[in-house]
Amino acid sequence: MRSYRFARRSFLAGVGGAFGLHTLLRNMEALAQGTTPPPRFLMCHWPVGTIRHHFLPVGSGTNFTFSRILTPFEPLKSDTIVLYGLTDAGVSEGMGGGHEAGTPMTTTGANCPGTRHNGGEADDASAGGPSWDQILLKNVPALQRPSGPGYVNAICDARVDAQETSTQCLSYGYTKRSILAARPAGTMISEAIPLLPELSPTQLYLKLFSGFMPGGGTPGNAEALLRGLHGNKSVFDYCMSELRELRLLAPAAEYAKLDEHIAACQKAEVQVVAQINAPMMPGTGCMMPTAPSMTLIGKRGSKDDYGNPIVDVADDVLHAQIAKAHASLILAAFQCDLIRVATLQFSPGTNHVSFAGLMPDDARTYMHHPQSHKINSAAVANGPPPTVEATLKNFEFLANVHRWYNQLMADILTTFKSAQDVYGASVLDHTVVPFVTEVAETAHTRSPKPALIFGGSKLGMRGGQYHNFQNQVRPHNDLWATVAQAYFKNTSPIQTNLSAETFVKTNVAPIPGLWAPPAA
Repeated sequence: MRSYRFARRSFLAGVGGAFGLHTLLRNMEALAQGTTPPPRFLMCHWPVGTIRHHFLPVGSGTNFTFSRILTPFEPLKSDTIVLYGLTDAGVSEGMGGGHEAGTPMTTTGANCPGTRHNGGEADDASAGGPSWDQILLKNVPALQRPSGPGYVNAICDARVDAQETSTQCLSYGYTKRSILAARPAGTMISEAIPLLPELSPTQLYLKLFSGFMPGGGTPGNAEALLRGLHGNKSVFDYCMSELRELRLLAPAAEYAKLDEHIAACQKAEVQVVAQINAPMMPGTGCMMPTAPSMTLIGKRGSKDDYGNPIVDVADDVLHAQIAKAHASLILAAFQCDLIRVATLQFSPGTNHVSFAGLMPDDARTYMHHPQSHKINSAAVANGPPPTVEATLKNFEFLANVHRWYNQLMADILTTFKSAQDVYGASVLDHTVVPFVTEVAETAHTRSPKPALIFGGSKLGMRGGQYHNFQNQVRPHNDLWATVAQAYFKNTSPIQTNLSAETFVKTNVAPIPGLWAPPAA
């Protein structure tokens, strides 16, 4: 009798041993054995805080109504947690700028040791520790993968003010390096190395899928992979043949167990054949995605446009296309279980993304971050609509931009919700998606900051809630402590699992009621 193990080795050798085939077979075997879907983590970021009047929902707890800015999430309400009033108190900005220090402080929860000497402005803050995507990846075995890239980072537009790294990077590793500081001037500081994101969806595609098939990641090889899988799907036949032969030798008491396993193998094989013959599109398990166009790429550069935020060409259509392309590749990688951790940044806090038609009674195209400096007061950004018409228009423009980003995020989350992984489960249900921003509002204050958490219902996250902490002291790291519960499956992950990590832990604890142990 030829063994399943031997057939598996022969099959993999015959198609070149691509790591993606190992992944496919491992997933199929796990499915046949009834393995539960794995957890996943996706950190997302939107720029420039919010406009409080248009952000705050009406009500509290589980009884609330979405605000104008948040209405795009209405169809996802049961998967949404809205938070307001978080603060970076206790975390040092290391003499960094508002967006420049706010970004690493938000994603790492650690102190900034100083700023980089980068040839531009002196406020480019460095990170003092790893970011939360890397913290969870290191400490949660279920998020780790035995092959492939392990995680990916993506950004949709990388234009900044003055050559800063801090505003266009969410992810930082454990390895540190010594760099020349702009502040404190003339000194050397130790920073966590930035794990810079991919700007091009094509490059992200190659990073994720070039090893998924023999010979690399070209579309022609995708066809070869499918032919190989289809022609060699009999690997499952060997599995079932062995099980049936075992049934002839086993005692009658074991028949039920063997029959269950045979049925599971048959079910997995049917699913694989259906995937091979079906169109390659998200939502039906592990599918090789179509390579994005090489012309689909965000912009990069560094310039000062505060004096003239009006431009001739709008970025919003291309910006959304790039974001959805990045998100679709991350989704496909989650579905195929190539990675379980990723970050996605729409644009830096110091962005130059332009939007057409979002300024009230004005069809011209305005850049987001430069225009945000027209409201340079926390009191105005956090107050009721202004009475001065020019200020009111800027107030409304910024609210419209935030709603635009939320609609984009809602569109992405909807695809994650409807997409199934190779285990037949909703990807969003098994993925926690923190959605964060680097400042509270346009005046760059550290509180009261907004944040949202999506998904993770099968990991214990309890959506459909809104909580406002603006009259309390609620550290932003409480958000990360809350999310961490879903992966460590206990209510005190800071003390029991993460005590050796470098993020600021003073007065940090999970927010009660947002997570509960999932039902067995």
